[in-house]
Amino acid sequence: MARNTKKIIQTLVYFASKIPGQNLDEMKAYKLLWLADRCHLRTNGRTITGDRYYAMPKGVVPTDAKHLLDGESTILNTPADYFDKWIKKVDSYRFRAVQNPDLTEFSESDIAILDRVIDIYGNYSRHKLSELSHKYPEWQKYQDMLLDKNEKNSFPIDMDLMFENSDDDQSKLFDQSSEVLETTKEIYHDFYSL
Repeated sequence: MARNTKKIIQTLVYFASKIPGQNLDEMKAYKLLWLADRCHLRTNGRTITGDRYYAMPKGVVPTDAKHLLDGESTILNTPADYFDKWIKKVDSYRFRAVQNPDLTEFSESDIAILDRVIDIYGNYSRHKLSELSHKYPEWQKYQDMLLDKNEKNSFPIDMDLMFENSDDDQSKLFDQSSEVLETTKEIYHDFYSL
């Protein structure tokens, strides 16, 4: 995985610069990142951002992106002023791109999938995207615990769950064949077991 905040920040900037309205809701951004990372993982054996994902009550959340937008530190290194150079917080829940994204951070496959996610889901509301994330195995596995008031409200996601299909996927974003999924899962495990 990329495991650097520059790639995460650039992906947030990419979405904020492409979504109409100029101010992007954070929850919507989290779900768009998840969709893009899920698709890229399934088609290429790696995510775009390298972020770590958690199942939370409102769906799947990229934890380092959340920490960055909340002004919190992450376990990843980034120059102190890098975030402010690219992203401006509008209020507690929205942000905008300060400038166009640095496309040198992305591969051709990254950009193709980011654009595909925007084409399919860019007009969805944050609530509709949250509901959508509840239909996928990476959230459903933790659903009972998330709904139990005696349990904690976030669980690290087993990334292997992103290789599983959802019966509710109508977008064709995740229509990879079982052969492709077997290969990309193997690539993912080979790369991350090093």
